[in-house]
Amino acid sequence: MIIILSESNSKNKSRQTMVIGYFSIAFLSLVIILFSIYSMNKVCNESNFIIKKILPAKTFSTEILSSLINQEAAVLSYVISEDKSYLDPYYLGNKQLKGYYNAIGNLKDTKLGVDTTNQLSLQMQSIQTFFIEQIELVESGNPSQAKLNLRQGNDLIEKFKKTDNILINEINIEVNRSRNSVLNSQKTHKYIILFLGILLTLVNLMFINHIWNFMYREIKKENETNNQLQKLLISHEEFIANVSHELKTPLNVIYAAIQLFQMYCYNGSLDDRRQTIIKYLDSMKLNSYRLSKLINNIVDSSKIQAGFFQLHLSNNNIVAIVEEIVMSITNFTDIKGLDIIFDTDVEEKIIACDPEIIQRVVLNLISNAIKFSNVGDEILVTVNDKNEYVEISVKDNGIGIEKDNLNTIFDRFKQVDKSLSRNTEGTGIGLSLVKSLVKLHGGGIYAQSEYGKGSKFIITLPSGIVTQENMIKGNKSRSNAESIHIELSDIY
Repeated sequence: MIIILSESNSKNKSRQTMVIGYFSIAFLSLVIILFSIYSMNKVCNESNFIIKKILPAKTFSTEILSSLINQEAAVLSYVISEDKSYLDPYYLGNKQLKGYYNAIGNLKDTKLGVDTTNQLSLQMQSIQTFFIEQIELVESGNPSQAKLNLRQGNDLIEKFKKTDNILINEINIEVNRSRNSVLNSQKTHKYIILFLGILLTLVNLMFINHIWNFMYREIKKENETNNQLQKLLISHEEFIANVSHELKTPLNVIYAAIQLFQMYCYNGSLDDRRQTIIKYLDSMKLNSYRLSKLINNIVDSSKIQAGFFQLHLSNNNIVAIVEEIVMSITNFTDIKGLDIIFDTDVEEKIIACDPEIIQRVVLNLISNAIKFSNVGDEILVTVNDKNEYVEISVKDNGIGIEKDNLNTIFDRFKQVDKSLSRNTEGTGIGLSLVKSLVKLHGGGIYAQSEYGKGSKFIITLPSGIVTQENMIKGNKSRSNAESIHIELSDIY
């Protein structure tokens, strides 16, 4: 009887121990789950805070600085030329600026850089007010006063840039703080899981391992996203630096020529310096073309990215279009000591295309071929009928492109030669824009090259036609001549 009672008590104790053990395991598992959820939420909240509010504001501040620089260039071009067509980037920038105030509002909600963001808002308003005043001065027939105010506009942009750098530094500090918080949370979580794992069964250990792997994948994904955003920011910063250089170089030339003309006016030697003045006027015109090309590329690239760019398709003889382009630039290639040859396997091929855009694309590729060719080299432009599509190629035997760079030359804002002492001008947007314009036609573009032996760029355009043409009529000869000068302005 005692034995039976003893066994019964032992079973009861065993059952109690098992129940306590089950409850202990369940409780410890629940603690692990709750702590894991808390830790994951904390990591995700910190990461989402950086990704959704902080880094977008940093990216947007870089974009808005680029937009303000574009607006300044547009207003500057308008003040100098009094041509309202140069104001397109200004009005496009106004649309982009509206979203920046929302980004600033998000930063104020985080209590990060409130004073700096308020200062940025005031400076943006001052810059916009200045642009409006400049435009009104020109429209009211007082461009001379607007030109005198140009230095003020540059000072406002520089002041905004300094304040923007302060905000970016504050954002970087916040990013580092959040990153350290995430790392500390990971360490704490690791040690607690390790301690609790010793007390759990193999099932719990497997469960812990699953949680750990899940968290690791999430954190790795967030880190990869952060790295991609960082690369994007670096790419934008490089683009801003390139644009600043490309804008300042022709502006400095034009400004120096203006100062020289003023000196001739003051000392009464205008007639005696006639040939010199003509020479500098040509230089001013050339650099104006360079500015126009840069602004056009930036505006059109932005329009394509925003989905605003429209083609004016009509049915044209693509062979005649390309041949006319080649024939019209022989004077430029002769000056450079280059031979340009046109060849085709068909005399006529009617396809749907925008002639002005095709001219721009082919001129851009020929311009690149001229830039990277030496005296005595040959440039071959061909048109081949491939039935379902037309193949247009531009081949040179210049310096060529390294194999590792062939995959990046069509990327936006990318340049093969990033050195400050590069031999050719450019912002890294030309080939990217060419690719986008070709894709709008439903075609494609790729490059073949062997370093030291030359390059070949190949465009494919579909052979279809349109039933309803969308053409814009105008002074074709003047448009073609000016387009050629603009597209080839950076090879002189």
